Amino acid sequence: MWRKISLMLSTTLALNATQVDIYALDVKKEGAILTAVDDVVIFSDFYFITANKAIYNENTEEIELFGDVNILRGKNERSHSNYAKINLNTNQANFENFFFSNNNLEVWFQSKKSSLDDKSFESEISAVSSCNVEDPDWEIRFSDGWLNRKSNYVHLYNARLYVKDVPIFYLPYFGFSADTNRQSGLLVPKFTIKSKEGFYYEQPIYIAEQENWDLELNPQIRTNRGVGIYSTLRFMDSLHSMGEFNLGIFRENSSYYHDENLKNQTHKGVEFKYARDELIKALLEDNFQEGFWVDANYFNDVDFLTLGSRDYKDLNSLITSKINYFLADENNFYGAYARYYMDTSKLNNKDTLQEYPSFQYHRFLDSFFEGKFLYSFDASFNNYYRRIGPYANSVNLSLPISYHDSFFNDFLHLNFTESLYASFVNYTHDENKEHEHYFTNTHKLDLYTDISKAYDNFFHTLNIGVGYLLPGEESGKITEDYLDLEKEEEQAEFFITQYFYNQQGQKKLKHRLSTNYLSKKGDFEELRNLLTYYYNEDIRFNSEVIYSDLQKRFSNVLSQFEIDLNPKFSWDFSHDYQNDEYGKYSFIGTRANYNLTPHYNLFGGIWFDTQRAHANMWEFGYTYQRKCWNYSLVYRERIDPKLTSGGITARNQSGVYFIFNFYPIGGIKYDFSLQDSENAI
Repeated sequence: MWRKISLMLSTTLALNATQVDIYALDVKKEGAILTAVDDVVIFSDFYFITANKAIYNENTEEIELFGDVNILRGKNERSHSNYAKINLNTNQANFENFFFSNNNLEVWFQSKKSSLDDKSFESEISAVSSCNVEDPDWEIRFSDGWLNRKSNYVHLYNARLYVKDVPIFYLPYFGFSADTNRQSGLLVPKFTIKSKEGFYYEQPIYIAEQENWDLELNPQIRTNRGVGIYSTLRFMDSLHSMGEFNLGIFRENSSYYHDENLKNQTHKGVEFKYARDELIKALLEDNFQEGFWVDANYFNDVDFLTLGSRDYKDLNSLITSKINYFLADENNFYGAYARYYMDTSKLNNKDTLQEYPSFQYHRFLDSFFEGKFLYSFDASFNNYYRRIGPYANSVNLSLPISYHDSFFNDFLHLNFTESLYASFVNYTHDENKEHEHYFTNTHKLDLYTDISKAYDNFFHTLNIGVGYLLPGEESGKITEDYLDLEKEEEQAEFFITQYFYNQQGQKKLKHRLSTNYLSKKGDFEELRNLLTYYYNEDIRFNSEVIYSDLQKRFSNVLSQFEIDLNPKFSWDFSHDYQNDEYGKYSFIGTRANYNLTPHYNLFGGIWFDTQRAHANMWEFGYTYQRKCWNYSLVYRERIDPKLTSGGITARNQSGVYFIFNFYPIGGIKYDFSLQDSENAI
């Protein structure tokens, strides 16, 4: 049977002693050497070990382990080897034919020879992977490597990536983080081949030396176009704030600059974003909220944005920089704002109208006379300025007061609102006027009801309302459009909103119908109908229709149909039609995903411009997904409007996109554009 020997391993101070229990079928002790053979089991405060044989030296406090050595080190580390030598006092260890894993790491290691201590793990002639240990899908084999046990960052030398024993690529050095901690180093590069710009290569460099900031450098080269570098500094300067600072410059090749008739050969700019939710509220009472936000841009032309690595959606020629600040409690709101506009279609912005500063005070809705009367108040000051041309500043005041009551046991609700409005304007460098003002008041009466009823198979709620708005007296006139003076028209409003629920309380149908009648024009303005039908949790239909009675046409029609049959199939279809002062647009879009097997996902989609009878974009492809890696192969064609400093063009692109990812190392996206052309619009 097992024999047990309890040892007290201690340093020069007895208080640092560690209790170790050794179990084995055969245990011998000669002087300071203890030998345990057959089914050896060792316990300590830090280790649980099993082996075929163990030799312990009391003088050196080292233990040697032989044959089928399994070690549980702490709560997270597990290892297996043929041989191990461990100092139970310093935790230094050496291994042969070693397998190592840690619950805090995303990868495992296998090596011929290894050593580890509390700071690092080093190995020779090794392999690392995150796949299954037996027959892994991929692994990186290397001659030398080490793991920083504090940062969990892996350094590999002479690294070769193998996929199913097939070598894919070689790197003399490769490093990656085995957990989610940030580490300085090279990020995954970006490659693109385009017929017009040539070979595009970007190598991001990531620097994260402190917890409260990091820096990303993005040098890039476009062989047919030029070279440039962008940088992004992200920081947190307090527990209540965070920011981002971007710098960039790109230099065009002379041939590309002249061929494309660009505005500038060098594109450069700066961006700054900052958000903070505490500036002075710490000096005030706890019921205050505060916010400060900056989104500032300055660059010489729009190509500075399009050449960067970030994707700018809905890019237009007017770029806005913003500064916002507010302070509020439960009753009052104070705001300060600034807007600076850059029109990139102009040679300069001397005549572009700017807005700074602007101030606002708002009194939130409050009551008096036992809650029957409600009121709010809003006051704002706006200063408009430009270096060339007339400009102005304005003061605007708004005071709505309303009375609310209900009748017939809360069946019918009445709300009457009297609104007072005043605006005062002072002009500068305007030869025709110096001052203008405008006063008005409006009366609005609303009657509405809220009823509900339970039926045998469903539950129904219904809201019906009617309102009438009557403008009052007017005095004065504001003539400039940029002062955003909106005049109310006499009109009647009608609406009906209803919901249907099944017996389980699940919403099945939502419907809202509304319209307004303009009294002076003697006609309805527009009719809005919104409908959403929930067939079940996986299938739903949504429709929004707006009909302009003044223009005798549908101004907007949106239809969406969604099917989400998890986990196998999902499909959505949408149609969007718009007809307004900007033109007529009609698009059909559909996309489908199908999980063919647990590993293969097929997908495809098309976005078709029915007005111009061509597809704006279509794509199809598949994704192969494994636990430790995946890849996607996509073919895509698209036509995008593109704004450049040389004008607006239509960009036609078609190509094959190959994206693969090895978890947790990362991935690479290859863009092989088969066709890339631009045409002037």
